Amino acid sequence: MQNFNRRDFLKFSGAASLLTLPALVNCSKNEDSPINTHNISDPWLEINLNNIAWNLSEIRQLVSPRPVMAVIKANAYGHGLVEVARFLEKQKVEFLAVGNIAEAVKVKESGVKTPVLNFGPFSSQDAEQLVRLNISQSVYTDGIERLSEAARKLNKTAKVHIKVDTGLGRVGVPYYKALLFIKKVADLPGISIEGIFTTFTEDEEFDKIQLQRFLKTCQASKEYGINVGLRHAVSSAGLLSFPAAFLDMVRPGITIYGHYPSDKEYLARKINLKPAMSLKAKVMYVKNLRPGDAVSYHRKFVAKKETRVATLPVGYSDGYPYQVAEKGEAIIQGKRWKIIAAVTANHTTLNVTGVNKIKIGDEAVLFGKQNSTEVTAENIANWVGTSVYKIVIGMNSLLKRFYIGK
Repeated sequence: MQNFNRRDFLKFSGAASLLTLPALVNCSKNEDSPINTHNISDPWLEINLNNIAWNLSEIRQLVSPRPVMAVIKANAYGHGLVEVARFLEKQKVEFLAVGNIAEAVKVKESGVKTPVLNFGPFSSQDAEQLVRLNISQSVYTDGIERLSEAARKLNKTAKVHIKVDTGLGRVGVPYYKALLFIKKVADLPGISIEGIFTTFTEDEEFDKIQLQRFLKTCQASKEYGINVGLRHAVSSAGLLSFPAAFLDMVRPGITIYGHYPSDKEYLARKINLKPAMSLKAKVMYVKNLRPGDAVSYHRKFVAKKETRVATLPVGYSDGYPYQVAEKGEAIIQGKRWKIIAAVTANHTTLNVTGVNKIKIGDEAVLFGKQNSTEVTAENIANWVGTSVYKIVIGMNSLLKRFYIGK
């Protein structure tokens, strides 16, 4: 069973979203096909676009006819910002959402036409770029005036989504002050209110209170003759547990990539998700240990008997968690093998005793499927006591990513 909570991710995603974009290799075909790894020596990621399409279809069936704002912050949860944005546009997603200005600009400059909302902050210098590139911006402070000035200067309209804090307490105009702020935004020249949103605490009972606060704010705005646009509140967790809060649009994140936000949603499985990401590497060395021979720093693993080991060129510098040593498993030749010694910056060692056919160049799967055998990102999260968010987002941006499918 998984053992994680998405709240861990909330502390983690900000830094991850600043990572540079990954190396991209487009291997798209009409059907899933094996990757030609003949000339690859470094570890790599495979991103199954068919599975992303499947997950999006499952989400749409759950929320139809509402539009979907697909969250692609934190480098599309490690899956590759631009490639995923382009693919989701082909899938006719209505909106995209990112975590910072850099991501928003990168997506727009890649040629994506789908509307993009930036959840993150912006400076006076950013304001003109936001307006010029037609990027929607979340607002909840007097910084909104910068957008108004930029819009007037460029003779364009700045689109905004007003963030209302109904109890999560991070950012957003407090719900009891929201109407005054909304009236101010509505009166500013050059500003168009495209939407209004909030974020739930994921405390089942308190979320209901939050929803009522949010709906009252929206209703009060309507009574003042203000059109607040699309109301949106649920992310992946609410998508699977709080249908009353679907409102005008939903904001799925981790579910698009095939993962459930917590144990609760995993066990309920209201929709059938398929993980899109796999981490793979090739066996770089195989050797036999004699009794007393050791592996890794500080002689972390000492063989008590004849032991055969295989070393993989993947480690914590790639985002593979070092805590998985002595707990986790990886797949070679369709079988799961125990990880021994320590996971170092660039190496992971497996105990493959009993099989002499494993050789240098064999494909190893750190998470993903090989034939009918699977190790999931959730398995890894459980082994190391973290969230699946951290596993997929934590994959090094320099890892080569191969895109399989549509």
